Amino acid sequence: MTNGSTTEFYANSIEEQKKVIKVSVDTVGGAIPVIAGVSQAAARQTIRMAKYAEEAGADCAMLLPPYLMHTGKEGTYQYFKTVAEAVNIGIMVYNDPSKGGTLLPTDLVARLAKIENIVAYKDCTPDAGDYPFNALIDPEDMVLINGMDELYYVASAAYGARYRGFASEYANFAPRLSYDIYEAVEAENFKKAHEALKKLFPLWSFVGKVQSSRESISVLPVFLRASTPYISIGKTAMNLVGLRGGTYNREQLPLEELTDEEKKELKGVLEEIGII
Repeated sequence: MTNGSTTEFYANSIEEQKKVIKVSVDTVGGAIPVIAGVSQAAARQTIRMAKYAEEAGADCAMLLPPYLMHTGKEGTYQYFKTVAEAVNIGIMVYNDPSKGGTLLPTDLVARLAKIENIVAYKDCTPDAGDYPFNALIDPEDMVLINGMDELYYVASAAYGARYRGFASEYANFAPRLSYDIYEAVEAENFKKAHEALKKLFPLWSFVGKVQSSRESISVLPVFLRASTPYISIGKTAMNLVGLRGGTYNREQLPLEELTDEEKKELKGVLEEIGII
């Protein structure tokens, strides 16, 4: 899964977005499905990206609802339907109110699931109380992925909302910890899942500390807000474990780099949880 919000598609040119898709497809070589983010501000541009993803060999195109000009249920339905009808690959509906400013209601998602090639749902609903309503979505129509990482994946499973997996920035540098949580939930061993979650608590505490140090001016309610430091933390953590998280330049704004003191503290956290 690439060209989503954590992979900073918004900061890349169209050509750079296309290169990410092509390199991903070529590197995977058919071993696993490739889900390529194609979100743009309007249907015409999104269709162009979705067609490119199809031509490049991606298996599925992931798209947010329109994220500049918001519309109602019918307009949103027609947007996804129009993009889906323009390609012959699968479509993943990406419900992330913190990025797109739209919280897709479950009845709309269930309706979208009836479109033949809309086959998956990345759900970043931040309110666990909404999870039981996913029962409205026929599992024969759509695969559900929890987009809110390990903690929400376990919570959703405890509610009986059985997502088939989850998206996680932590898995980029600590995949074993993430997979331990996945395996425990698949086995319905919630005690083991909670024990695995506890290993990540120091990291979540650090993320919260960094985010709270950067005052938000978003008009969205606090629980719906996106905060860029988690991306900076993920990139820095990848560098610290010997991967290529990348460097920073002013063209990546509004992404904020961690301070030297924060990088030092993050290194200590990763040592505490056994990543380095």
